[in-house]
Amino acid sequence: MGNLGTENNDIQYERQISEIIQGELVDLYGANGYKSIMQTMTKISGKKEKEITTNYELFASLAESVFGRLAESKILDPIKLEISKIGIENIYQEEKIQKKSLRILIADDEPEILTLYKTFLEGRGREVTTATDGRKCVDIYKKENSSEQAESHFDIVILDQKMPFMTGLQAAVEILNINPQQKIIFASGYLEKTLLEVLTKLNKAIAVIEKPFSLDVLDYMINNSAIFEKLEKINLNQEEKDISQKLSEVMIILQNHI
Repeated sequence: MGNLGTENNDIQYERQISEIIQGELVDLYGANGYKSIMQTMTKISGKKEKEITTNYELFASLAESVFGRLAESKILDPIKLEISKIGIENIYQEEKIQKKSLRILIADDEPEILTLYKTFLEGRGREVTTATDGRKCVDIYKKENSSEQAESHFDIVILDQKMPFMTGLQAAVEILNINPQQKIIFASGYLEKTLLEVLTKLNKAIAVIEKPFSLDVLDYMINNSAIFEKLEKINLNQEEKDISQKLSEVMIILQNHI
């Protein structure tokens, strides 16, 4: 049944690719122009029209053969833009299936912001727990991690830096004492300042998202394992690096992935 679902998704994706390619060519060259282009491409490649229009890589290479330097800017760029849109939609669908049980703990002292985060992320299939200050966040984390069940651990902890009773940085210290491998994202209006504080006080590279940010950007960071993997490499190879060098490396990682 699972394989059947995957096959259906592949067929749907190919159909969408074909519709985009056909639509773009017809808009540019008309129906007769489209037929002429396809006749040329099938002759060059020995492939059928359906094979060409459902395979972007094949179509792109043939377009460059037929149109030369004009292919990229006039034809391929608009097509890639439309394909990227359906790619994002497919990613979200996969996340709902594959990451349904992703558990997130969020601490922020603004209840309306917490409600916004919770509603949005639960709509994406996440399991969200919230806390209105750093102290409550640590208490929740300790309680959940005292369970013997591995699934009780949080996958991501999101900490607002400025909170009453205990700041995000202070909460992170206690959380990392419990679980040094815990993935954490700081939310702060001062990206570079917060990164510098984290590197200085925790001696650890941790993700920071700069306020204000969109909910889509937050969800993207939560899902982007490449960010956490690259930050961990900095942590593993930081003995010979000074704070300014580490700060520069972390800034580059965050700016290139958000």
